[in-house]
Amino acid sequence: MKSRSTKNLGLRIGIPAVCLLFLAPPSVGAEVFTVPAGPASRIQALIDETVSDGDEILLEAGDHVVEAVIDLRGRAITLRGETDRLGRPVARLVGAGGTGILSCRSGETRATRIEALEVLGGDIDLGAGLLVVDSGPTVHGVRFIGNVASVFGGGVGIFGAKSGPLFEECHFIGNRADLVGGGCLNGTDASPVYRECFWTGNEAGLYGRGMYNQIDAAPSLAGCEVAGCCDVVPPSSYVDEGGNLIVPYCEGCRADFNCYGGVGAADLGLLLGAWGTSSAVYDLDGDGVVGGSDIGVLVAQWGPCE
Repeated sequence: MKSRSTKNLGLRIGIPAVCLLFLAPPSVGAEVFTVPAGPASRIQALIDETVSDGDEILLEAGDHVVEAVIDLRGRAITLRGETDRLGRPVARLVGAGGTGILSCRSGETRATRIEALEVLGGDIDLGAGLLVVDSGPTVHGVRFIGNVASVFGGGVGIFGAKSGPLFEECHFIGNRADLVGGGCLNGTDASPVYRECFWTGNEAGLYGRGMYNQIDAAPSLAGCEVAGCCDVVPPSSYVDEGGNLIVPYCEGCRADFNCYGGVGAADLGLLLGAWGTSSAVYDLDGDGVVGGSDIGVLVAQWGPCE
């Protein structure tokens, strides 16, 4: 069995890292590998050649420049950044251009942990900050900032029926997708869990500025806040576990259910899908049931929103 040790790749461990290790010690027999700011290729080299399940890679404060996506390779390890005295991340994974930042595509489970990092400047087609495919890592205290996807999922893109990642206390700020899912894209049959997360300032070329949920996606949200209105599309397309602050529509365009900037055939289709229910989102006239009079209200708002 390996002895418990700490290895440093270039610089000594500073006091913040020592405190972090004291508060959250690694498993018995695990090793901690410390990486100073600089090329993020050193992180991938550790994952590919050195670490074992249960080990930790600790990123020191500063910019770790990502020139090729960091693939966790199914390792049951912790990738953690240093924090300041208030617990805020001070280690940053920064895209150098033309690449995503992080990827979990090898059946990662909750034992694969990504913690206390800022992830920014990713620029790729899918999941520019983090791409998850048929995997379920734990992501805790990570800030996804200013990542851009040319298709889906600026901050995070999640695909595959086996995908059930857990996001805790994560922030999605100023990310963009040129099509849908600026902050997050939850793909068909995926079932991610979001707890105490926050979205603001995200953008999408079509819709779903904060979050877009494809058909039969089943994300669960608890204690989450989405700044602004009409940023989760389709509205109420998630399991509401309580404590959420999410406005499903904008008052100036109440019948724009898909948040596309106007009322049209797609919104009518969504209303018909809720026919006969008591859904407050689609009950435009407030009589307690979705029916014919709600269609009248929708038609009266037909066309571009002001």
